[in-house]
Amino acid sequence: MRLKQIKLAGFKSFVDPTQVAFPAAMTAVVGPNGCGKSNVIDAVRWVLGESSAKNLRGDAMTDVIFNGSTQRKPVSQASVELMFENTQGRLQGTLADRSEIAIKRLVTRDGQSNYFLNGTKCRRRDITDIFLGTGLGPRSYAIIEQGMISRLIESKPADLRIFIEEAAGISKYKERRRETENRIKHTRENLDRLSDVREELGKNLDKLKRQAAAAARFKELKAQERKLKAELACVKWLHFHGLLQKTELDIQHKLTEIEQFQAAQSGDQLLVLQLKEQQQDLRTEQQQVQQQYYQVGNQITRLEQQQLHQRQRRQSLTDELRSLQLTLQDADSYMAQQREQLAELEFQLETAAPDSELKQEQFESLTEQAEQAQEQLLQAQSALQQWQQQFFALQQQQQQNKLKTEHSQQQQQQLLNRISQLQQELAQLDLVADSKATQPLLAKQQETQQQLEVVGQQSTEMELRYQALQQGQQERKQQQLVRQSELKQLKNQQDKLSQIQQQVNQQQQQLLKQLEIEPQWAKAVSLVLGELQHATAEQGAKEGTEQSYVSPCQLEAKAGTLAAVIRSGLYPDSFHTVLLAANTEQAQAKQQQLQPQQSVICPEGIWFGSNWQLVPGQAASDNYLTRQQQLLELAEQIRQLEQLLLADQQQEAQSDAELASSKQQWQQSLAQLQQAKDQLQNISTDLLLLQQQQQLQQQRRLQASSELTTQQQDFELLSLQLDELEQESEALDEQYQSQKAKEWQLQQQLSQCQQQHQHLKQQQDLIRQQLQQVQLEQQSAQKQLSFSQQNLQRSQQQQQQLQQRHQLVQEQLAEVSEPDGEQHETLQLMLEQRAEVELLVQQKAEALHALDEKLRQAEQGHQGVAHVLTQKQKELADLQLSAEGYRVRANNMLEQLTELQVNFKELSETLPPEANEQEWQQQLEKTQDSVSRLGPINLAAIEEFEQQDERKQYLDAQHQDLVSALETLETAIRKIDRETRQKFKETFEQVNDGLQTLFPKVFGGGSAYLDLTEEDLLETGVTIMARPPGKKNSTIHLLSGGEKALTALSLVFSIFRLNPAPFCMLDEVDAPLDDANVGRFCNLVREMSETVQFIYISHNKIAMEMAAQLMGVTMQEPGVSRVVAVDVEDAVKMAQA
Repeated sequence: MRLKQIKLAGFKSFVDPTQVAFPAAMTAVVGPNGCGKSNVIDAVRWVLGESSAKNLRGDAMTDVIFNGSTQRKPVSQASVELMFENTQGRLQGTLADRSEIAIKRLVTRDGQSNYFLNGTKCRRRDITDIFLGTGLGPRSYAIIEQGMISRLIESKPADLRIFIEEAAGISKYKERRRETENRIKHTRENLDRLSDVREELGKNLDKLKRQAAAAARFKELKAQERKLKAELACVKWLHFHGLLQKTELDIQHKLTEIEQFQAAQSGDQLLVLQLKEQQQDLRTEQQQVQQQYYQVGNQITRLEQQQLHQRQRRQSLTDELRSLQLTLQDADSYMAQQREQLAELEFQLETAAPDSELKQEQFESLTEQAEQAQEQLLQAQSALQQWQQQFFALQQQQQQNKLKTEHSQQQQQQLLNRISQLQQELAQLDLVADSKATQPLLAKQQETQQQLEVVGQQSTEMELRYQALQQGQQERKQQQLVRQSELKQLKNQQDKLSQIQQQVNQQQQQLLKQLEIEPQWAKAVSLVLGELQHATAEQGAKEGTEQSYVSPCQLEAKAGTLAAVIRSGLYPDSFHTVLLAANTEQAQAKQQQLQPQQSVICPEGIWFGSNWQLVPGQAASDNYLTRQQQLLELAEQIRQLEQLLLADQQQEAQSDAELASSKQQWQQSLAQLQQAKDQLQNISTDLLLLQQQQQLQQQRRLQASSELTTQQQDFELLSLQLDELEQESEALDEQYQSQKAKEWQLQQQLSQCQQQHQHLKQQQDLIRQQLQQVQLEQQSAQKQLSFSQQNLQRSQQQQQQLQQRHQLVQEQLAEVSEPDGEQHETLQLMLEQRAEVELLVQQKAEALHALDEKLRQAEQGHQGVAHVLTQKQKELADLQLSAEGYRVRANNMLEQLTELQVNFKELSETLPPEANEQEWQQQLEKTQDSVSRLGPINLAAIEEFEQQDERKQYLDAQHQDLVSALETLETAIRKIDRETRQKFKETFEQVNDGLQTLFPKVFGGGSAYLDLTEEDLLETGVTIMARPPGKKNSTIHLLSGGEKALTALSLVFSIFRLNPAPFCMLDEVDAPLDDANVGRFCNLVREMSETVQFIYISHNKIAMEMAAQLMGVTMQEPGVSRVVAVDVEDAVKMAQA
């Protein structure tokens, strides 16, 4: 793979469309300073993806566009296209089967930069990915610009590492690693966002969990409350039922007592009747006895007594009749009272029955209304809850619809702007579509081309002759300048050495001038003498005396010592202790056998002691003997250079006249040729620009028309979507207003249902109490009616008895008549009997009195029993009323169980035996208090919690997937790092070996190596250490510019040997080198050109001679660069012909 050609148009100084071909393996770009040679390299860097304007010697990326000159206007765009030959198939992937590859970059004034691969628009990344691992890139080691040599050699370890990475081909690994890190970053960002969502959801879930727990607790407490209510109702029913049974038992006992008392009352009443009958009988007997008494008295007084007796009898009957009448009146009055009471009780029962039925109907109606109100309340609550869900969903729909509308409106505005731009652009394209014609330009181009061929042939001949003369003159001038510079340097060096020599004292000068040594040991003798002079000076300064550091040798020189190499003169006697070694290996071998005060030295000046080693540096040669030898050599070199300069001056005077004549002729031909070229170039440029402009306009018009159609379709579609969204938004707004109005209705309805239900419950409880009271009063009245009926019946029976007695007394009273005269006759006879009868009367009276007392006591006992019986009947009524209350309350408990939908039989079977009303009431109140402490309850929280918990589980699964993906990416990073370390290590070692091999070859000796700054191969930087021959520098910054350049070239070429890039571009890298080093550089480039294509810019004639093709860059028109290519081999053949 190699670079075949470059096409430039509008790039920096190459304003005209220019094609630069590179057919040879080595192409030299030459030309005067400032003519635009480096712009060729900048163009290559720019196409390969350079994004920094600073690295292209500009401030902004638009600076690469031709900005105009004194004669030309600025252009609107710049483009550069590279043509690669891929016959070897070095590029992989889809481009492996392509024999040619075209890469193009185009930038416009508005800053838009576009890339094209084989004519197809692509991304910058696609271009950079093609050359990953090949050594090519905007900042790779294959392109070395001006100043890059010093920057390379002085670059930071991290920057120098980049070249090793590119040579190792791990830039693609770094790209993969960067992509993987971006994925990790995005994954972490997604993970963070997911964590935020999970955290927020977790908070909501905790809140919902609490609400769901509260709702569950509410349901649990409500169920417990319902259970406790049912159990409490069951306990109360059992309690009331027990009380009812006990009360009914008491009623039975009380009825028994009442029956007993009624029996006792009947017995007392019968006793009173019997006593009254006895009283009546006794009265009758008394009357009979009294009658006998009267008869006897009558017999005595016949008339008076009989009459008196009859009156008394009559009076007695009258009194009894009166008593009976009074008793009958009392009985009638009592019976009237009983009848009134019966009528009142019957009226009460008659009036209580409709009232009871009315209350029962009201209670049943209120029960039914309460059930309906309960259903309405539940329906209202359900409707409100359903409305809340619908309202929340409606709000979400409104928000989503609003976001969609805003997004669509933004898109619509963007589409409108783009449509307007496209319409304006199409209008402009239509205006300039046919503004120029190509036919006249084509005819003029053909005519100018014919003229150019004729003038070009003449100009070429003149140019070759002039260039030959000029080159000879330039070489002589360059050589003369070099010699003058060298002469000046030699004279300066001679003056400095002379001044240093004059500073040596006269005694030392005499001794050193007399000293004659073997030449190969001069450096060693100078080193030892210098160290001895330094040591002697320090010792004298310490002791305060001046000691002689040399003395005449009175001893015979021992072979193998430094004294043996002294041919004549004085030298220190310590030379006898300095042994000689041919090389460093021999010296190190002798070092192990040295005696005290002995040392060993090599011809190059490396000096070993028993436990020390001295390697000569720059100062080792700075001694009197060396300087003296250098002065002699400098004097000879100065003499030779002065002779050469004199000859050059003479030859220069001869060639000036010939060069002036040739130059005048060549300039005339060049002027004609340039005029023809300019005319042809202008015509070609105009024609090409016109054709390109027409083609681009046509392409752009088609693209703009297609894009305009697409944008208009998208706009219409988006308009329809916006209409739909607006309709949907209006519908949602109507629904929202409707729902808001419905909220108040539902709240009012719920409040009304709650109030109505509570009011009905209160009325139901009130009617229930009233009904119970009416039923109790009705039952009490019924019992009183029954009791009064019984009393009335007994009173009627007594009245009948009294009426019978009253009739009997009336009959007796009718039988008693007034006394007559005959009774007076028997009065006397009865006087005797009167005493007897009177005694009998007295006895009967006493018996009657006793019977009356007994009757009085019996009546009092009868009244006491009646009073107790009345009290017992009242107690019975109270018991019956209590029993009815217990029965009603027990029925209420059954009704509560029915309302709670609990089976009494099943509940009573499961009811704990220790259950009691007080404890269960406390538990119920405690449960109700717990319910009230729960506060507002969200019954929908349980279902919402389940939904959110399901979403949380889904998000947790996604989180786990992201964590797994992150682990996979981190594993990939570790794998990439492992492969990167291995490749970097291998490449570093190979490049280091290559540097250690090339450096001595380039410098003719010395050493250089690469070193790592850290142990971590992924982060470590790379430093370079170089020591040219004879130098012991501690840092590379101490090297001269030429040494730095050679060191950098050694490093670059060692990288090229390992991973040769398709081509290498060098921009005046030989500028700091002298001719000898330029020769080494050229030899190295020539050797590597067998595998690598070299394109280099140079002003050095040696480098120019090496090139197979010369490409000249001129700037005859200010600010505009043009290219002139010359095949050196063809030129040589033409010259030889």
